[in-house]
Formats: sequence, structure tokens, C-alpha cells
Amino acid sequence: MNARTSKNAMNLSESLEDYLEAIAELIAVEGHAHTKDIAEKLNVKMPSVTGAIRQLKALNYIIYNSHCPVMLTAEGKAIAEDVMHRHKVLKEFFAEVLGLPVAKASDAACHIEHVVDGDAIRRFVIFSEAIEHRSDAEKLRTYLSEAMSNLETTGEVELAVLSEFKVGDTLEVKRFGRNLSDTAKIGVSIGDRLTIEGVSLDKTSLRLSRGGVPMELPISIAENIWVTPVQ
Repeated sequence: MNARTSKNAMNLSESLEDYLEAIAELIAVEGHAHTKDIAEKLNVKMPSVTGAIRQLKALNYIIYNSHCPVMLTAEGKAIAEDVMHRHKVLKEFFAEVLGLPVAKASDAACHIEHVVDGDAIRRFVIFSEAIEHRSDAEKLRTYLSEAMSNLETTGEVELAVLSEFKVGDTLEVKRFGRNLSDTAKIGVSIGDRLTIEGVSLDKTSLRLSRGGVPMELPISIAENIWVTPVQ
């Protein structure tokens, strides 16, 4: 039975998981884990460490004697490694796929790592690696890069791609995505106002009007035209 599926492990609190993770990281870096170092790493006071150590020892996840470093049992090490793996996968996803700064990505991973299981993590890995490494995901990577950068842009209101809006919306074209190589042939210019009139039956194109003149754009192009709503 895997450590994470044992009765005790399934009921282990987030706080105690953090302690096991901190102990494992200290041992990996320093070669030992003293209670003072654990307190500093987790930014908690010694009474909190003492209480956590007592609980972990009772659960047989650690070996500890006063004035000696804390050691992990085999089961405690397995749980710590699992928590660290979840943290690593989530941190890489937030930083490399979603574009969060490393510190913020790590903080987000800390909050989420306790509530995702091994199956969810394996799916995170497949999804992340596909986006990062598959050649057929190149256009998606470009779109995600542009979309994430928009979140950091001040002064923009609801900047999104044309294909995300609904019938009846009127949008102003703000810029073209990098996936569009020859914008001169699209028939749309920066500053144009477009109203979405409908979608083709096969869902491959948008029916639009520009100044009352009807036109049609493939969805593949509309997905790369950045617009804002006209109030």
C-alpha cells in the first residue's frame, strides 16, 4: 500500500504535511533537520514545532529524541517525497505554463499541493509537457504568452480575442496576435469596429459587420485578433 493511501496519511493535516516536507528539504540540503531549523524554515515558533513533532512521532513518520536531529521513517519519507513532487509539478505549471513569477508560483503551489492527488498531478504533467514540448502546440503557446501578458497590462478593459465574444457584441480591434503572419490580407485594421452577427453552421467562421458591411472571418483568424468591447 502506498504511503499516501494509508489511513493515517489520508488524514494527515496540511500543516503536518508541511512539516514533513520541510524536514525532508532540510535533510536534503543541510544533511540534518534540527527543530530550530524547522521553525525558521516554516516561520513558526518553537511550541508549534514541538507540538507537530510530537504528533508526527506518534504517527511513526519521524524518529526524534531530545537534542538530536529529526529523522524521517520510511513512511514519513514517502509522504514527504510525494508532497515535494506535487509542489514541484504545480510550481512548474504555474511558472512555465501560466507565466507567474517564481515566488508567486511557489506560493500558489504551497496552497494547492495538499488538495490534489496523484492522478491529478499525473494529468498536470501530461498537460504541461504537451504545451511546452509538442510542435503542434506552438500556436497555443504563442496565444497563452499573449493572453498572460495582457493580465499585466494596465489601462486595458476586457482585452480578449474576437472569437471569445457572443453574437450582438461590438468590438474594437486593438492588435493582431503573433500567430497571424500576413495581417494585410485579413481585411481588418487596427481601430476597426466589428459587430458579431453569427457563426457559420459548421462553426468554422464568424459572420461580422463592419460599418454595416457584412464580412466573414475564419475562426482560426478570429482567435488571434485582440479586441475590446465597445460600450
